[in-house]
Amino acid sequence: MMTYSPHASARRHVSPARDAFDIARQLVDSAVPDLADIAAVEVSDALFDERSALLEAGACQGFRRAAFRAVCGHGSRCAYRIGEVSRIPSGTPYRRTLSDRRPRVIASLPPQAHWLARDPVRAPLMHQDRVHSLMVVPLVAHRVVLGLVAFYRCNGSSPFGKADLRTAARLAGQAARMLDDVHRDLREQAMGRILQHALLARPPHLTAVEDVRGHVPADGAPGGWFDVIPLPGTRVGLSVGSTGGRGIAAAAVMSQQKARVAALAALDVEPVEALTHSLRPSTVTATPPPVDGSAADRSSAQTHCLYAVYDPVTRRCTAARAGAAGLTVVAPDGDVTSVGPTASDAADGDGYDVAVFDVPPGSLLVLSCAGAPEQRGDAPDDQEARNGACTGGEARLPLTGRGAHVLLTARTRAVAPMDIATWELPNDPTAVADARDRTATQLTAWGLPDLSFNTTLVVSELVTNAIRYSTGPIGLRLIRDAALICEVSDNSSAAPRTHLPAPSDQGGRGLIIVAHLARAHGTRYTAPGKIVWAEQAIDVA
Repeated sequence: MMTYSPHASARRHVSPARDAFDIARQLVDSAVPDLADIAAVEVSDALFDERSALLEAGACQGFRRAAFRAVCGHGSRCAYRIGEVSRIPSGTPYRRTLSDRRPRVIASLPPQAHWLARDPVRAPLMHQDRVHSLMVVPLVAHRVVLGLVAFYRCNGSSPFGKADLRTAARLAGQAARMLDDVHRDLREQAMGRILQHALLARPPHLTAVEDVRGHVPADGAPGGWFDVIPLPGTRVGLSVGSTGGRGIAAAAVMSQQKARVAALAALDVEPVEALTHSLRPSTVTATPPPVDGSAADRSSAQTHCLYAVYDPVTRRCTAARAGAAGLTVVAPDGDVTSVGPTASDAADGDGYDVAVFDVPPGSLLVLSCAGAPEQRGDAPDDQEARNGACTGGEARLPLTGRGAHVLLTARTRAVAPMDIATWELPNDPTAVADARDRTATQLTAWGLPDLSFNTTLVVSELVTNAIRYSTGPIGLRLIRDAALICEVSDNSSAAPRTHLPAPSDQGGRGLIIVAHLARAHGTRYTAPGKIVWAEQAIDVA
């Protein structure tokens, strides 16, 4: 009786290769010695490799020896080692069975059978073991050929009959259904990885960083992501993360998590706040919690994430992380500093670590996050001992990698001091005219006199609002970048809001004017209060 459950294996993150070999081993164990003296199983490469799994599995696929067993006194050697590519020549019963998906019984196999000459690997061993009867049964599920099993009887055993064929077909059917689960799981994992890569867009060109490169593990679960998010004031948000799960479900959860971080970043919240609101336990697992609650499964279900904001004007970085994630800074002189735990250090995920630090221009920021690895395994170590006949050891299996880290690297740049103008204004209505004059003078110095009228009007409205609703000094900052950015800061946390004034109202049109003149505007909150900003395009022509 075959009782192996590939679904349970998948929950333990065992590789498809391991699953396929275990199923094949149980098949030969069930057949020898009750049904045959020798049994050998070949399985399709579609059960080992994700690319092959996406192709139509069938006779055109490559095959590997997955299991072999023989009773004592027979099968002193096997044609192919476990895991080795198995050659299935045309014109043989094996190839015909793969082509038409029909089982075959050769009750009496003469030593001079013409097809034996086409198979120079198996034929000598069959002569040596005095094989006189043969059954070849395909491993088929949903009209897809996933492999085949060959049963042999040697001298001293009776030839195969119809009853034997029915037994062989029943065993092969059970194995094929299990292999089909492995095949579908591998296809789902491959499709999840395709979705993952489709969701990882190329980083945009930004002032704050250059040489931006992202990496997700090729052999990890498709729940890893990286993102580069443009922020107001020439700042940039950098995030890496990974979620547990498998296949399309993991990729879907990854896309949701990545989108949550990006959406909160667009609201210009602090990194720790972005993680607090985006990493909700009810939405970060792609699979149900394990019934046994093992530590390994809890780790695979956890979401790891790091979100950092770098400001090229102040040259300061603020980062927050959850789980096994970390940030390393490589200074231009080669000095390496790790900010917070590295990605290899496990974390309980209950809290968020925050770091604020200065970054010299030209530094390399390396964000890393522990990916959810795909546990790869070779064939069972005791396979050769169990077979008792395969000499020469086992062949290397196609999947033996280990999951690595999600990485995002970016080299920092700084806005030149000559492109920044900053003033502190008193909280007095007379400061509005002074702000307009300073702005006009600075734009002339920058060679942007055409923007003077609109910009002084924007500055006038924003400074007037700050004077009206705050009590302390007011900051005015102009930044010349790909766009002209105007920022007004104060100590009030009350954000201005746009409303439609009545025709008789004397005021209330300030933000409407700003919205009309600027291509973008908004508010971001700081520890002392807030910054209201507006951005205008610079005509490079």
